[in-house]
Amino acid sequence: MIHRRDFLAAGAAGLAAGAAASGSARFTKSIASVIFPRGMPAAERFRQARNAGFEGIEIRFGGDLELDTPPDEVKRMGETARKAGVAIVSLWTSEPFSANPLNSPDPDKRARGVEALRRGIRFATYLDCGAMLLVPGRLGSGAKFQVGYEDTWKRFTTELRKAIPDAEHAKVILTPENVWNKFLVSPLEMRAFVDQFQSPWLQTHFDIGNVMQFGYPQDWILTLGQRIKRVHVKDYKLSDRAEQGRFVDLLEGDVDWKEVMAALVKVGYRGYMTPEIGNERREPDKLMQVSKALDRILSLA
Repeated sequence: MIHRRDFLAAGAAGLAAGAAASGSARFTKSIASVIFPRGMPAAERFRQARNAGFEGIEIRFGGDLELDTPPDEVKRMGETARKAGVAIVSLWTSEPFSANPLNSPDPDKRARGVEALRRGIRFATYLDCGAMLLVPGRLGSGAKFQVGYEDTWKRFTTELRKAIPDAEHAKVILTPENVWNKFLVSPLEMRAFVDQFQSPWLQTHFDIGNVMQFGYPQDWILTLGQRIKRVHVKDYKLSDRAEQGRFVDLLEGDVDWKEVMAALVKVGYRGYMTPEIGNERREPDKLMQVSKALDRILSLA
């Protein structure tokens, strides 16, 4: 198990050199925009990300951009990112589907959800962004059951098929992510879900920390293999008892980072590694802390 104290004992200078020699050649550092305060201008976010050593950023469709954002404004955001030397690596699509989920029993809501997805694909082209993170259909809210698992699978599949031609035309990969929504809860299910489409434009976005409560990220990686097109980097501390664990800072949890990085290398993943860490107003240097922790993780590759 890799913990922060082990890295500190090894020495920050040596680890940074290792990252430059190995991990940086294979992986590209990116950051999720949720680490920045809401309302911070895009130019400032991009500037801070680049200054902290990140070459990419993931932005939210439903947060950083809205469904009704004018196309010219989206294009300006893309140009601002390019000027800052930061690639927009993924468009995180969640909130636009909250009112019109693709697994809704209401066909009109599903149709509106597909149109939102198509708009997101167009936005991704304006941003020179090659992937869209999708949150698969939610089965319920808390203890309240709403939509069945099988119905969700069938509806989500049917509606995504309608958008794949748009994604192919735009050269934007649609990437459902493993999230805590009680759907696609094992690597075998995620693999089967992706494979049924038989399309390079429907793959997956893998979140390392999200599987820790009920699985092992290195196992998911080896099962999903080259279907993984983007990676979220999070750590998670398991509980010794029956209750749920908790997300923690990188290198402070129970993720076996050495095994995770070995699995990513084994399946041939080359691409963006994106910490998804929320904003901490009490920690103004959080961005740099995350950057250094990611360097240490990449040094294991």
